[in-house]
Amino acid sequence: MSAKYPRLHVLAASFWREWHRELRRQAGDERLPYQIRVRLRHAADRALRRSAVEEQRGVVPRWNRRALADAAPTRLSADDEQRGRRLAMECGIVPGQPIVTVEIGQRADRLSDAIERLSAEGFRIVRIGNPVAGPLRGRDVLDVASDPRRTPVLDLYLLLTSAFVVCSSAELQQAALIGHTPSLRIDAHDAFTAYPVRRDGIFTLATAVDLDTGRPLAIQELLTERYFRNSRNYGYRATSAAEITAAVGEMVEGVRTGWRESDAQRRFRQAVADAGVAMGHVRHVAEWDGASGFIGDGRLARVQAERAL
Repeated sequence: MSAKYPRLHVLAASFWREWHRELRRQAGDERLPYQIRVRLRHAADRALRRSAVEEQRGVVPRWNRRALADAAPTRLSADDEQRGRRLAMECGIVPGQPIVTVEIGQRADRLSDAIERLSAEGFRIVRIGNPVAGPLRGRDVLDVASDPRRTPVLDLYLLLTSAFVVCSSAELQQAALIGHTPSLRIDAHDAFTAYPVRRDGIFTLATAVDLDTGRPLAIQELLTERYFRNSRNYGYRATSAAEITAAVGEMVEGVRTGWRESDAQRRFRQAVADAGVAMGHVRHVAEWDGASGFIGDGRLARVQAERAL
């Protein structure tokens, strides 16, 4: 069966799963001779393995990391750029002032110290996204999340003209990627989904917590098959205010003096790439193109990388 037809592999996986269940049911029938039941169990095991193989062949990566790393940046049309600039000015953004666009998913108050740092560095902070996380306060903050003038064109204009973006969603991180805007993603739940493709990308990991025991997982445990097989058993603690502030400082350093990675960040990047190759059979890893050996040129925030491995 050709890999060009992933839907057929999905259907085949479903067939072999059902056949596995039926064989197991038959193997449990004590009216059958023992040797027959043994053969049925072995056949059921083979069907289950075949199902896993077909399921893996049916996975279609959501993106190609290498192609994205080499892609030209997305740009607004001339009309949309003019429209976006006009809307930005109407909202109070001064042309030429360096801005940082912020989207925060929960507890905007965690960014208080980071906002002060950005203000001291001369940035205007523009907040977009869902305002449910609470108000983002600071002397240089412009919150347009609930502004009636806000449009997708304005959001994209802000994204493309920002010195960098701070975000909590994969969608905005990816939009920054295709626009070649440096980005900091916070509160990621795993390294494969969030690992930045471009060198000017940084991310932080939320702390996974075992819901049965209350034990927080070490960062290296997020690179194991067991973590992905038991994902429903974990809750998450958001990135701390101190770590966000440190990561924002690293972003400022990057846009001002260039992007450099520490030895700890380099080791973590290699660990993610190696884990991706080893876990190429895990659906989540394959979907996010984590099994090719190239995970990206970005890095885990230095403040977390120092304790990651």
